[in-house]
Amino acid sequence: MPPTKQFPTKLVHTLKTHNGPVNAVTFSSYPGTYVLTGSSDRAVHLSRAIPNQTGTSSVETTSPIQRYEAHGYSVLDVAVAGDNARFASVGGDRQVFLWDVEQGITVKRWSGHGARVEAVQFAGQGDSVVVSGSADTTINLWDTRSNSTKPIQTLTEATDTVSSIHVHAPTHSIASGSYDGRARIYDLRMGRTTVDVLAHAVTSVRCSADGNALLVSTLDSRIRMLDRADGKLLQAFGIRDPPPGRAGYRNSELRIRSILAKGDAVVLSGSETDQGDQFAQAYVVAWDVLSGEVIASVPAGEGVKVVSCVAWNEKGGCWAGGCSNGTVKIYG
Repeated sequence: MPPTKQFPTKLVHTLKTHNGPVNAVTFSSYPGTYVLTGSSDRAVHLSRAIPNQTGTSSVETTSPIQRYEAHGYSVLDVAVAGDNARFASVGGDRQVFLWDVEQGITVKRWSGHGARVEAVQFAGQGDSVVVSGSADTTINLWDTRSNSTKPIQTLTEATDTVSSIHVHAPTHSIASGSYDGRARIYDLRMGRTTVDVLAHAVTSVRCSADGNALLVSTLDSRIRMLDRADGKLLQAFGIRDPPPGRAGYRNSELRIRSILAKGDAVVLSGSETDQGDQFAQAYVVAWDVLSGEVIASVPAGEGVKVVSCVAWNEKGGCWAGGCSNGTVKIYG
């Protein structure tokens, strides 16, 4: 059986710790025992990904292991350092927060952005750099080891909100997506920028593990896999406006993130419902990378209008989806 055929679709854990839409979800670094979630309720929560109880039924958790509360506005993205000792969070505050996981406090707060910050990632040796992308159209690079309050570098090529960034360490590059309809890759060693024009606002970018492909989500209900070398379209996922009652992928209004899963064999993304359909629920859709075929379409549950973010844990073979009703659902 090909690996994509056994994509996990069994709900094993529901986190009901937030009281606002969940905008960011990420597993802790290897082996991914914990999950960090950021919400419009202005908090970041740390919870166990798979609960300790054994048995076949799905488990619900209503309080996190740890709450991180310093944001005054919605939390829009969270990134975890490789050593699991620190994480970074960003949102409506226009600031970039660096946290000590164990102590539950912020160790740095950088304020160099002029509008909400949509995306954050770690970079550099020992995760010594934090990269942030903002609605002020800039990407800032911050040195975690320096006491300076100024960014070490600012990338200013975008002409609209930078909605997504992905640092690809092996190729020393940063991929970014912007509402100006462009995906940019900054080669930091060569000082070179390549641009792919997508003609629709970009909500998500992700590099493949080998660095040869770029996964891009846009507000035309499409996810595209591009060749990083020449920008050629390798594969397209999603259908525009699925027929009523059909569990299709839809993304025309909101920032929805897509990822690569199962060793880059699968594309996984949340989606949004038709706002006019009060009974509709959002789905999380998985596609086979090679064929472009849908291999799983998982309903997010009653009352969930949007699943805006998903995360995959390779070691545990499980994934999480952050929902508009404040829940996080983990499937294994």
